[in-house]
Amino acid sequence: MSRVQRCTVRFSNGQGIVRHTEVEASSVFEAACRGWVKFKASDETFDESFRAEEFIIEVHEPPKSYKVNLENLLRWLGGRGRSSADGLHRRWLRKLLDASLGTD
Repeated sequence: MSRVQRCTVRFSNGQGIVRHTEVEASSVFEAACRGWVKFKASDETFDESFRAEEFIIEVHEPPKSYKVNLENLLRWLGGRGRSSADGLHRRWLRKLLDASLGTD
């Protein structure tokens, strides 16, 4: 996934209820970050999203689904990246998440 595409991001809460939101993203990890920001912005899903083990990413065109483990996402965000563009993308996503927490 390299061009911006419409995606559905979902996870199951502790009671097995599936939560979902729509985002546009150019990578699976970007979709997970954008979805998590939306979940954290909602009183209904704020706490639940922090307890999620994984987010399911469904790409609409062409249809594909991915699982993003939250620990792997956070580890990847903490890395430097393979190129300067990759490093800039990771920093941008960290800022996106930090801004949603009010920690920037």
